[in-house]
Amino acid sequence: MALARFAVLLALRQLRHRALASLAALAGVAVAVMLMLVQVGFRNGLYDSALALPRALAADLVLVSPGYRALTFSPPWFPRAALRDAAGVPGVAEAAILYAYSGQIRSPETGGNLSAWLLGIDPAARVLDLPAVVAAQRALSVPDTALIDRLSRQEFGAVIAQVAQDGLARLPVYAPAADLAPVLSVRGLFTLGPSFTIDGTLLMSDLTLHATLGVPLDRVSIGLLRLEPGAGAQAMAAAIAARIEGRARVLTRADYLAEERHFYASRTPIGVIFNVGLLVGIAVGIVFILQVLNGLVDANLPEYAVLLAQGYPPAFLAAVVAQAAIAIALVTWLPALALALAVTGVAAEVTRLPIGVHGADMAMVLGLSLAMAAVAAGLATLRLRRADPLELFG
Repeated sequence: MALARFAVLLALRQLRHRALASLAALAGVAVAVMLMLVQVGFRNGLYDSALALPRALAADLVLVSPGYRALTFSPPWFPRAALRDAAGVPGVAEAAILYAYSGQIRSPETGGNLSAWLLGIDPAARVLDLPAVVAAQRALSVPDTALIDRLSRQEFGAVIAQVAQDGLARLPVYAPAADLAPVLSVRGLFTLGPSFTIDGTLLMSDLTLHATLGVPLDRVSIGLLRLEPGAGAQAMAAAIAARIEGRARVLTRADYLAEERHFYASRTPIGVIFNVGLLVGIAVGIVFILQVLNGLVDANLPEYAVLLAQGYPPAFLAAVVAQAAIAIALVTWLPALALALAVTGVAAEVTRLPIGVHGADMAMVLGLSLAMAAVAAGLATLRLRRADPLELFG
């Protein structure tokens, strides 16, 4: 115990003595950790924005097309008859439909096109568990009426401000098949949030969506099933899948959300980039920690040789280097976290995406920092072989 305490004190004293000489490398470690945290924060923005709508779906089971990839990519349809058959399986309490299409809205300010989700629901059905939608969706029964997401990107800012102030804004929709552009009357706001691929979201009735885009209502984007109390989701999913015979895929809510997340993590370039960026940060951190430790070992080789001559085991010197590596990881952690929170906060404000570093992410990156320190310490101990007293003093 006393030997371990001595190793810690010796490591801290040596680091303090070489603080100025190692300042650039320590700053490099902090920047590497900061970049790791920022990458995680941006990745959270991707996942949380992509999952905002799926998480809001009022469903125990979700039906999607066999060719479905992700909700934000204008999901392929499956026949409404399949959902009707699924609703007839004993244990299903309610069924509802979400129609989801990506479209273009003409900006009333610039005349340019803005990308948007156009969502259609039955105003009398429970489709989205969003308080503002539940409170206002009956009003969607009025033809050409829509709600707009108040967290849509800044391009929709004037429309959102007008709705908040006057209770009404008119938005032309780009419809190639129409002689005149359909115009939506936006009469309310709800809260969902933009995504990396879509600027904003408009919610309307299924009949308004049909009149606006001309899409057939027997082509379902997402089918929602709520089960009776006590009905097991996995067993019900299997029973429904047998009933509809491959016309649609049946997923539990948990499996559906997991598939959505997996799609963005592994099947989109931006998800892969964020994961690669995290690995690059780890590699850079190891290099800078190793630079500090190598300088520490080189500067203290004679002292280490004396300690070996006095009977201290080589493991003691390895413990000193390991304690120094841990101290580097901990010392650089707080400034790296502060910088990352500042960067992600500004990015979230500008993009209106849910970019941020959560508590679990902080713990994960701290663990990765300590792992970086362990790897660097293992590499640095190879230089301790040069501390042989016979070589230095022979």
